[in-house]
Amino acid sequence: MSVVIPLLANHFREHFSLEFALADARRYRRNSGRPPKGSAYKQLYSFLIPVHRIYRTLPSEVRKPFEGRLQAALNGAHGIRPFAYEISIATHVMQKGWDVEFADYAGSGQFDLLARMGSTEIEIECKATSGDTGRKIHRQEVNRLADLMLPTTQQLPDVPGCHLVSVTVPGRLGKSNAELSSIAAAVSVAALRNGSVHDPFCNVDYRLANVSGWPEPPYDSSFLEFFEEQFGVGNSHVLFHGRPGVSVVAVMIRSAQADSVVNAIADQAKKAGDQCSGKRPALILLHLIDPISRS
Repeated sequence: MSVVIPLLANHFREHFSLEFALADARRYRRNSGRPPKGSAYKQLYSFLIPVHRIYRTLPSEVRKPFEGRLQAALNGAHGIRPFAYEISIATHVMQKGWDVEFADYAGSGQFDLLARMGSTEIEIECKATSGDTGRKIHRQEVNRLADLMLPTTQQLPDVPGCHLVSVTVPGRLGKSNAELSSIAAAVSVAALRNGSVHDPFCNVDYRLANVSGWPEPPYDSSFLEFFEEQFGVGNSHVLFHGRPGVSVVAVMIRSAQADSVVNAIADQAKKAGDQCSGKRPALILLHLIDPISRS
């Protein structure tokens, strides 16, 4: 029996984890009359409690811009996370004994925070990068495409074995439904032909790998390494669907163009530096979503 996981829904729950936790907490409190406890809400409370305490101490002229920033965060493409990162840094600096002014909201600077201790002042600019920064293929579109490919990836496991589907787009993976639907259709045709399909949006190659076995759940790093070796490509999006002990479908989605993650992050840091005055020492802080290996 195959198991279907709605990947796009999981993506949103991961990307907007604070928003989902807040909705769950409000629902729980409405039904029980008390706030929920547990590790699932630790990150949420670590954001809400400092926001409430900071707001109460802000000068009246700064409160409205602060409220506006919170409202904008709730409606922004990246949700509350960038604002929560800024609050976490402000809280951390306060705990170290510094006085903190929210310079951007007070109109005293283009940077986020001004930290003071005695006669020492340090400007702080916080940036939260996306996990897609510098990448040609973004995860939301990959998950949308995964849902469109489900009719194919659900059917392929009927044939025992290791099914490999390689999808290569010429540049960026587009956002339009028409483009993603065309790619999903090309995957379906490639599977039916037991071969390759080429169209303006992608090249698709399908094959049944000549292997006697493959890693089974629970998945770890060796699982991904196995399939990257089968495809001959690393550091790309890989989707899986299968039946334990019978079959597995691995779909690799990549771009023919190289990513530029380091350059994109460096550009963000430079733009953050431009927001500082140049008259004081400054800290540029970047919140990276994905872990980066030392190498």
